Amino acid sequence: MPTIKNVCVFCGSNHGYDPQFLEQTNALGTYLAHHDHPVVYGGKEGLMGAIATSTMAAGGQVIGIIPTFLRELGLAKDDVTTFIETATMDERKDEMLRQSDAFIVLPGGFGTFEEFTTMLSWSQINVHQKPIALFNIDHYFDDLVAMMQKSCDAGFAPQENMNLFINATTIDGIFNGFATFKHQLPYKYTN
Repeated sequence: MPTIKNVCVFCGSNHGYDPQFLEQTNALGTYLAHHDHPVVYGGKEGLMGAIATSTMAAGGQVIGIIPTFLRELGLAKDDVTTFIETATMDERKDEMLRQSDAFIVLPGGFGTFEEFTTMLSWSQINVHQKPIALFNIDHYFDDLVAMMQKSCDAGFAPQENMNLFINATTIDGIFNGFATFKHQLPYKYTN
């Protein structure tokens, strides 16, 4: 597996009700800074703002990527190490993919789910081979993982797809998963 440098973090634009969400987001930002992993992300509110702030407070680098219309709404944190503005949300995701070596998904809402499933579906059709981890803080993603397993059990997704992401409850679990990750295409996309 290629070396992981830049890590894209997808997460909520709110903090959520569970205090562990913010606490673990801040711990992740500190960890990424201390291990020389620049953070790729976008936005200044909620957990998104927290990951950028905690990373920079610990001496790390942050690459913020946001579309023009969200910047115009005042949702950009433009005091990051590198600030990239895109025309659309789709261009934002393309740029995040280009800038990142791995993805960590923290608790969030519909946008976070969409970012995760986009990167996962792109992985299953070999658009990229980068590791993706759910940071399953306080079992936030248990139901999502169960639904994905149900899609395999019902014959809508190959079981191998469940190996395209890491389901971890700790930061160490995420990076242990990254260290052993091997991209595997499902059988229907191989010759």
